[in-house]
Amino acid sequence: MTTIEAQLRDALTTLNPSQLNITDDSAEHAGHAGNTGGSHFTITIVSDIFEGLSLIKRHRLVNNAAADLLRQDIHALSIKAKTTSEYESSLS
Repeated sequence: MTTIEAQLRDALTTLNPSQLNITDDSAEHAGHAGNTGGSHFTITIVSDIFEGLSLIKRHRLVNNAAADLLRQDIHALSIKAKTTSEYESSLS
C-alpha cells in the first residue's frame, strides 16, 4: 500500500465505511496529458451515512474527507459510494 493510499484510507474513516476498497490506478495513467504527477485512485466506499443522499452529495462528502490529498497528492479519484443495502443488492 502506498503512503497516499494509506492516507486516503485514513481520511475516509471519518465516513464510517463498512466496506472500503481502494485501487491505485496510477500506473495506467502515467504520462497522459494533464497528469501533473499525482496519483489516480478508484474507490468503492459503503456507508450508511449515504442513506437518502443524492450521488452528488455522496461524492461531495468523499471529496471533502479527502480534500487535503486532492489538493496536491491525488490527480484523479473515481468514486463509487453506496449504502449498505445498495452494496448488498449489487452482490446478488
